[in-house]
Amino acid sequence: MTDSTDTRIRRAMANSTKGETGRMTLPPWVRDLDLDAVDDVLGWRDPKAPDRGVLLLPGDEGDDGVVAIALRAGERAARATAMCALCRTTHAPGRVELLVARRAGAAGRNGDTVGTYVCGDLRCAQHVRVEKATAALRPTPGTSVEERREGLRERARRFVDAVLS
Repeated sequence: MTDSTDTRIRRAMANSTKGETGRMTLPPWVRDLDLDAVDDVLGWRDPKAPDRGVLLLPGDEGDDGVVAIALRAGERAARATAMCALCRTTHAPGRVELLVARRAGAAGRNGDTVGTYVCGDLRCAQHVRVEKATAALRPTPGTSVEERREGLRERARRFVDAVLS
């Protein structure tokens, strides 16, 4: 991973301490990211701490191009067919999990969190690109890939805004 990519992702972590971001392990594919060209919501689980994950999305002006939040898995995955609140893809049982993000700032230091049910693998950007429903993935019927991508960005931004407020 290039130092600049690594540094920028760690600096973009809006709800983590420097120590937490320093201990975070980024998966190998992240080293190929061009952070200036990120236009999708990206997510991954920490390879060394699978109960932790990261949600990275295009930032606003002044966000160094991206904003990221740390997530932690809840107790268990949905036991029935469930829909991801971000990409709105319906998944087979066990594939959607409650992921929780500590709020940024003083609220987070006091233990306040925001949670939502999300694709357990955090691969929402790939899931919205599914053209036809499969046994494991069922995208919102009657919507184009671009409409699903835009919806994912909007819902992820609202979730991040709730973490940052």
